[in-house]
Amino acid sequence: MVKIQILGPLLIFLMPKRALITGITGYVGLGVAKQLINEGFEVIGLVRNNNKDFKERIEKLRMDLGKTEMLKFICFDLEDNQPLNNKSFDGITHIIHSAAVTRFNVEQKLANVINVEGSRKVFELARSCPDLECLSYISTIYTCGLAEGDILETHHQSQAFANHYENSKFDAETLLQSEYGELPWQILRVATIIADNEQGIVTQQNAFHNTLKLFFYGLLSLAPGEKNAPLYFVTGQFVIDAITELSQKYNTQSIYHICHSQNETSTLGELLDLAYDRFNEEEDFRARNILKPILCDSESFNLLAGETEKMGATVMSQGLGSISPFAKQLFTIKDIKNDKLRDILKNYSAPDPKKLLNSVCSHLLETRWGKRAT
Repeated sequence: MVKIQILGPLLIFLMPKRALITGITGYVGLGVAKQLINEGFEVIGLVRNNNKDFKERIEKLRMDLGKTEMLKFICFDLEDNQPLNNKSFDGITHIIHSAAVTRFNVEQKLANVINVEGSRKVFELARSCPDLECLSYISTIYTCGLAEGDILETHHQSQAFANHYENSKFDAETLLQSEYGELPWQILRVATIIADNEQGIVTQQNAFHNTLKLFFYGLLSLAPGEKNAPLYFVTGQFVIDAITELSQKYNTQSIYHICHSQNETSTLGELLDLAYDRFNEEEDFRARNILKPILCDSESFNLLAGETEKMGATVMSQGLGSISPFAKQLFTIKDIKNDKLRDILKNYSAPDPKKLLNSVCSHLLETRWGKRAT
């Protein structure tokens, strides 16, 4: 779609902005694609081909995104050894690289293949895009590892990490900064998404929701962490809006924390108290006489997780298996700064953290973690 702008007697043909999005089948990638299309972008989505449902995935994407004339899809797997070369990439002005393995319990080898070497392929592609205005690398606020105190929107120093996911995202950030200094990149570090919006609707569950599920069903007697540890939670809409806006407001090689500040977030202790109070409003929860989980040290929790793992693939062992790789972070007191984000976003705002958590708990209860229709 070519836009025409009239300036006096002159007709100026403006080529459309063209965005390449990796991870377009994921929660964030899909949301960003939808917003960019609504803002007049042409979108090229990289879609992994598993040789089974590629056509079905494309059809679903077209249904979700609409406006099919603004969409193109390229089949590519970040695990492939071949470089990304395709004539359909001509004229790309924006790249949003959101594809990644985001499981906290991801294996080191897979994290390196997808999150580091896969990112390298995308960075190399960016080098071949002469019209590129902005490369947005979607990272995590936990590339700071187990650091405590002030966490700034700057390059982090290497240190200990809670899991291979955090480490791989740090490595990819370092790769981008050290070897691709000529590119117009920005790093967008995203906090933990716990709901679609401030109404607490949840369409994609993660380790956070699994933890609350264990709690509700009486399968979490111990919880790791310090009660004053801040939990940096955000909504999907906040993240998608921020990425969309920042991708069009490129500042030379900047880093932004897409999260809320420490005084705008709840602590681990507050989460357990709030969830317990909300769960207690449910008759079946009260009938089971379930106690609030006791906060414990890392060694005690690892012992519990180890014992449940010996029991095999139970709901409890699977749930604790998703929590354990992140547990070390719950003992760190981080003050994650977002000053640069506040300065650049047009309409920055943060929800009341307790109201958000209560809304999320209510939605999970009403749907019984997605098993009931609302």
